[in-house]
Amino acid sequence: MQIYDRFSRPITSLRISITERCNLNCFYCHREGVTKISKIELTPEEIERVVKISAKFGITRVKITGGEPLLRRDVVEIVERISSVEGIKDVSMTTNGILLENFAKKLKKAGLNRINISLDTLDPEKYKFITGGGDIKKVLSGIKAAVDAKLFPVKINVVVMRGLNENEVFDIIEKFSSPRIVIQLIELVNTNNAFFDEYYYNLTPIEEKIKKIAKKVDIRRFMHNRKKYILDNGEVEFVRPMHNTEFCAHCTRMRVTADGKFKPCLMRDDNLVDFLEALRKKDYKKVEKLFLEAVRRREPYFKKV
Repeated sequence: MQIYDRFSRPITSLRISITERCNLNCFYCHREGVTKISKIELTPEEIERVVKISAKFGITRVKITGGEPLLRRDVVEIVERISSVEGIKDVSMTTNGILLENFAKKLKKAGLNRINISLDTLDPEKYKFITGGGDIKKVLSGIKAAVDAKLFPVKINVVVMRGLNENEVFDIIEKFSSPRIVIQLIELVNTNNAFFDEYYYNLTPIEEKIKKIAKKVDIRRFMHNRKKYILDNGEVEFVRPMHNTEFCAHCTRMRVTADGKFKPCLMRDDNLVDFLEALRKKDYKKVEKLFLEAVRRREPYFKKV
């Protein structure tokens, strides 16, 4: 049964944070609007149950996130359980790639279809600065392992920042140019502070250059109307976050926090729906009602009140 929110947006994908822990400390991390840190983590069985309930209402795609999801020792089991749920057609993951070299083949075998890997620069020292001490060699090894494991498309997530890495964009595109790798250029999320004012970079100039050399342009209607440019030997996708009305108006995603809450909207934590108690009491009918309540609370940030 496919359900829609009050603004006629279908709910087709689930983004599950399986941990709030991370092995990096990226200075731009906004934690997707989660402001209260919790040590609670859903078990693999609980995650599977939430996915089963969501699938009843039309969810077909699941993205696993963190924190850093590969810090979970049971991450392979979690992927296995999610991928086995009836109705789920696509399981993906977002990772910083530090631990990926040892996990890629296991994840593929468990049912992971594709993967997003964060890499904002090719400069080792700059990478340390951005991530709080990360080792870029481990990420590059992780990317190679993902390609070898055929976790296609492998997406390289690049947050473009003024005065830091905007001049590296075309170098990154050239280095990873491949029909099975997508470079995803991401505008900095507006956090309304001095950090945003210093580092925000408008992607329009880069997009205009890409447009001139692209063979084809695809518009991903069920992914916030994102534009993807097909080049001679690769693809480049542009992501403009929530303060872009296209992003919000075409959102089809429900989020799940690591500690058991449905999160209707990115960068908001004032409309969460807590289902942990009902889930752990095995009151699954109530969890279904709470899922529907979360759908009801979805609201485009630009809606007039």
